[in-house]
Amino acid sequence: MTTRSFPALVPEGDLRGFTYNAGGRCRTSRIAPLETVIESAVQSGMTIHYPWLSTRASAALFEVVRQARAGRLADLTIASTSIRAEIALLVASRGVRRIVTSFAASSHPAIRPNPAFSRALAEESIELEEWSLLAIVQRTLAGALGWPFVPATTMQGTDLPSGVREGLGTREVKDPFNHVDTLLMPALTPDVCLVHCPVADWEGNGVLFEPLAEGVHPIYAATEGVVVTADIVVSPDELRRWSGFVKVPASRVIGLAQVPLGAHPNASHVPVGIGGVSGYGEDYDFHTELGALRSEGDLEAFCQRWIDPPSRDSYLSQLGSERIKNLVTKDLDESWQVDWLAKPPSSAPTSAPSVGERLAVAGANALADLAHERAARTVIAGAGISSLAAALGRIALLDAGIEVDLVFESGVVGYVPRPYDSTLSNTRNLPTARQLNSTLEVLGMLAQSENTSTIAILAAGAVDQGGNANSNRVVDGRFLVGGGGSTDIVGRVKTVVVVPADARRFLRRVPFITYPGENVAAIATDVGVLAKSGDTYVLSTWFTDCANSVNAALDLIRDRIGWEVRAADTVRPIDPPRPDEREFLRMIDPEGNLLG
Repeated sequence: MTTRSFPALVPEGDLRGFTYNAGGRCRTSRIAPLETVIESAVQSGMTIHYPWLSTRASAALFEVVRQARAGRLADLTIASTSIRAEIALLVASRGVRRIVTSFAASSHPAIRPNPAFSRALAEESIELEEWSLLAIVQRTLAGALGWPFVPATTMQGTDLPSGVREGLGTREVKDPFNHVDTLLMPALTPDVCLVHCPVADWEGNGVLFEPLAEGVHPIYAATEGVVVTADIVVSPDELRRWSGFVKVPASRVIGLAQVPLGAHPNASHVPVGIGGVSGYGEDYDFHTELGALRSEGDLEAFCQRWIDPPSRDSYLSQLGSERIKNLVTKDLDESWQVDWLAKPPSSAPTSAPSVGERLAVAGANALADLAHERAARTVIAGAGISSLAAALGRIALLDAGIEVDLVFESGVVGYVPRPYDSTLSNTRNLPTARQLNSTLEVLGMLAQSENTSTIAILAAGAVDQGGNANSNRVVDGRFLVGGGGSTDIVGRVKTVVVVPADARRFLRRVPFITYPGENVAAIATDVGVLAKSGDTYVLSTWFTDCANSVNAALDLIRDRIGWEVRAADTVRPIDPPRPDEREFLRMIDPEGNLLG
């Protein structure tokens, strides 16, 4: 047998003077100005992925918009599971031709169609390709793994995908193992991915904190690579302190720029206990201003102020130090108390309950009933008024000795809603969560594997008599906001849908099926709750201040929604929103953005 000897690391028996240099050789910094990075990495005709992660690469996207407005970029496609008020800037860029998404809307102070995007779609200056949230995540995962296609597991029975170019939608094949018909969809492989990191090293390795929403897949699916912006850039040695959070490998990076507040107006959350780097919250004022721009003139003026100047110093100086300090404060644990000190909560309102309050209370009651029936342990909460209903329903269940975990589709599991912020995705809730992961784990795995003990509560633009819901189109075909993850949620778990009792939103048949009605167990309205009984919906509860008898309640709901509704065998009256319920709801939404 041959014996191989190795040179000793240190003199035998003597460790004095031994040092281990983890840094290795020092490489040249890859940092460049953002303008230069985008000029090098992004070319006309490309598909750019702008992923929803724990933060967003807003500054990088704004630079793409700036260069498109200057005429350097054209015929771009932007892919993302979710695009909020930034959608208006893509319109203003005049260089974006196509949007691939599951949700595109103004999101603050409440979710509503974005006027600039609606106008662009009507003028056909931009094309829209719609998928479900999980479908985009799964397609990107396929791209990252080198798969040519992947099963479409949640869009059956819907009108998704929509607006897909010929030959690039879903295809039905026979599963060779189970011999059942299966839908397949193509992998999503963008050219370039834009990622913002709270901290990166000068080689391009980047830190991302959970929840990761779309996950790391876009980083690996992009065929050319990743453009990274970072609030802070450190040495490779120093980055090792955050090694457990490094999700972007330098080998995938084709451009790196240090951009302070590079996620603004979106948040960049840093978990409690993580030192050496600061986070910041969302700038709701910026989102509100951007989301409300209607005319081309207003949009042009906004871009001339915020987008066209190439200097980051100019951008930050316009924000001002006080506004920046307030945004940094918003990411601190218990920062809601700052708002409480500035504007202490008022006592419970004495006026008549608003429609929003009635919807939240009706939704909470329906959610509690469904949780008892299903022995639920997990509740997936949708955005808007349904998130407030979920928060109130959780309290009602706790009072009954039942604890459920509230879940948000970005990968937030077991959160407790904090006061003074009604936005479901707000970072103030993150320190309360039991677990932070990703959309693939929540919608792709949890909802699928625990579908008997998981329920959901969501909103919808409109519903029909079969429980089918629509958040994608109005009756004349115009785009609404998109269904986001609702398609994936209702495709797998029993759900309460919250919709105001309005004949314009209760239809005989919806014009577009965002999610089918098979799993819609109840529809909560501001009059009462319609529970599923066989193939129809029957009145199961009504507010006593709306009607003094079941017959009066039936007359009212029939008149309001235009459906022929009968009473459930177990129909019962419920109290109108109580002062303690209204006070709880107003603590979360003190400005009445959702409650009215």
